[in-house]
Amino acid sequence: LTVALLAHNDAAHVGDLISAWAEYLNGLERDYQLLLVDDGSVDDTAQRAEALREKVPRLEVLRHERPAGVGAALRTALSAARHPLFFYTLCDPRYRSDVLPRLLKAIDSVHCVAGYRAGRPMPAVWRATGWLCHFLCRVILSAAPEPLPGWLGWRGHGATLLARVFFGVRNRDVLCPYRLMRREIFARIPLQSNGPFVHVEILAKANFLGYILSEDAPLGAVKPEARDGHGENFFKEFRRVLDHPDFGPTVLPAPDKSATTDILPAG
Repeated sequence: LTVALLAHNDAAHVGDLISAWAEYLNGLERDYQLLLVDDGSVDDTAQRAEALREKVPRLEVLRHERPAGVGAALRTALSAARHPLFFYTLCDPRYRSDVLPRLLKAIDSVHCVAGYRAGRPMPAVWRATGWLCHFLCRVILSAAPEPLPGWLGWRGHGATLLARVFFGVRNRDVLCPYRLMRREIFARIPLQSNGPFVHVEILAKANFLGYILSEDAPLGAVKPEARDGHGENFFKEFRRVLDHPDFGPTVLPAPDKSATTDILPAG
């Protein structure tokens, strides 16, 4: 298992988070790799992480000289990853190690399993609309859609709608940066995005290629913040991936047997 923590100006909590993740990973009794990718922080995030390497010998610290974006940090992590399973999240106290066991349980039968955030309670008008929609679907179709996990903000729900309409992705929280994947799938999913659209890009390409996706781990009342959001670059990267998607070389190299595992039937 490779665990990648994507950091930017996280000096205040990077030491505690690395120690917590190392403690959890040591208890798994399996080989692991812990990566900290510092995306051009202007504080001493990288220095504080480096100071822990004697205490956490499996920690590797990778650094960008200038901020390049969460997508670029994820590419850096993937280039250094060695193990068949690849997990990534932000170096942020909101994203803790205690949810990862649920993802590890689910990964045997899928290619990618993602968490989702509860966010804030849904505004009253949307709760009422949701109840009405569920009632009508139950009466007319004898089935109701899954409820939204919580209020993720206009940007979060807008990105989810955009991913469903244009890419057929049905996840409830497409921007959630808490995912466990089989590293082998990235042979066909080179990451084109530098910013947070990369979270959508992974799901969109995996869905198009027929990989099995799961969204199986609620993260609790995690409120999305500005660093999870998107702006002008988000839509530029959306257009690039939509218009000119890159699925890697036509002929793939021979598979690395050490980095592949078979999918097992559920249960």
